[in-house]
Amino acid sequence: MIELAQLARYQENNRLEAKRAQGGLPHSLWETYSAFANTVGGVLLLGVIETADKHFQAVPLPDPQTLCDQFWQIAANPELVSVNLLQRDQVQIVTAQNHPIVLIEVPRALACQKPVFLGSSPFSGTYRRGGEGDYRCQISEVQIMMRNRFRELPDGAPVISATLDDLKPASIHAYRQSFLRANPGSVWNAIAELSFLLQINAVYFAMDGSLHPTSAGLLMFGREEALTRVFPGLELSNHLETDRREENACDFYFSARRQLQSQHPQEVAWAINEALVNALAHADYQDHPQIEIRANPQEVQVVNRGQLNRRALPANPVLYQMFHLIKAADGRGTGLLRIEAIWKQKGWSAPELTAEPQRGEVLFRLPVSRKIQKRQTLQQRVLDLITTKIEISADQLETQLKLTKDQTETLLQQLLEQDLIELDPAGRYRLKA
Repeated sequence: MIELAQLARYQENNRLEAKRAQGGLPHSLWETYSAFANTVGGVLLLGVIETADKHFQAVPLPDPQTLCDQFWQIAANPELVSVNLLQRDQVQIVTAQNHPIVLIEVPRALACQKPVFLGSSPFSGTYRRGGEGDYRCQISEVQIMMRNRFRELPDGAPVISATLDDLKPASIHAYRQSFLRANPGSVWNAIAELSFLLQINAVYFAMDGSLHPTSAGLLMFGREEALTRVFPGLELSNHLETDRREENACDFYFSARRQLQSQHPQEVAWAINEALVNALAHADYQDHPQIEIRANPQEVQVVNRGQLNRRALPANPVLYQMFHLIKAADGRGTGLLRIEAIWKQKGWSAPELTAEPQRGEVLFRLPVSRKIQKRQTLQQRVLDLITTKIEISADQLETQLKLTKDQTETLLQQLLEQDLIELDPAGRYRLKA
């Protein structure tokens, strides 16, 4: 942080830039933002000029708060700036030389966040800081940042043999609806689909500037044909109720979640979901992965046919982050500890994570009480009927399940509160994506 009382002693350098900004936010501010982020960070001063004899001088700013508001509005728009690196306390209105100025601290971006770029492409909108100025990066410089990025996010690298047409629109829609419910205030809810997929690292740029699904994006949203081609032997199987193979990780997760939430208390269903997400995040997708969830009268089992990964960090960090964004994983690496705590609180046998070398699988056993209440059984019957009919009215449910009106209303209310179904404007119920 600079000493504002000594403002006149400063001049522009590789970590300090002054902008007059009396007519609003200058476009060059964003070039400096990108440059600082891609280099070593720096401080922007709005309402300050550098005089002919190379010292800083504050100038009157008509409305510094409006400048701050404009800054946050643009910084939060991923269609204009690839990533917002700043916390609220890094943009301040301060006083120097008896004038208010806006001070913006831009941190250095992490390797996995670079390149920080403006507009729609890193190859035309990436800047670096050199001496007192910003310069547009050459393609080779952007490619170096991207290589370093992929080392930190291995499943965030683009799959060159796949195209955006290999992603399943229904899966993307289901994920975005879940993201909206988990993050109702996020600016990402209003952006275009492609911009959203870029933000969650489901698609990214290849070294030649073309867009492709990333490994994580293809696993999460891919069509079966593309997944079979890129990840031979991949199987995602849900055996909780009926034997069902899902196309991708998104469909697999939501299918299992609906059934688990109808059969178990909320915290138990969450814990089993966390175990499922961990299996997906730690799997080796280059080694014929087969992941399944199944149940017997004593326990729920999550099976990962592959090697036991004892690393604390997931092998597929982008895929794990996608689940964290919809609050399907805790994001702190403490999920398994929380599962153990829930099981201990309920007095159940501790969950077990073991390798079964003879069968070539990693097995996570979660002992559960199979005393499923009649209410839960009826919930599953309602969900099964809605699945079959696509959408159904309360009267139809009452008739087909031979329930009273009060029973039907209670069941539907419980399923609405569990976020398993939704009511459309025509008064019909359907599964919630």
